[in-house]
Amino acid sequence: MNVSSESPSKPGLSRPRPRRLLLGVAGGAVLALVFMAYLQPSFMVDLANRIYLCF
Repeated sequence: MNVSSESPSKPGLSRPRPRRLLLGVAGGAVLALVFMAYLQPSFMVDLANRIYLCF
């Protein structure tokens, strides 16, 4: 039996994987674009009209 004296590393403290880092950056970019879209009044009026016309 091969027993190591080292304790297993905690998953929360490990280095982020490239895929997880890429997903985080992509998610942040999407959130930034959505935030920028909400700053345009014409977009907000158009969005409100589209939602209102659905009912």
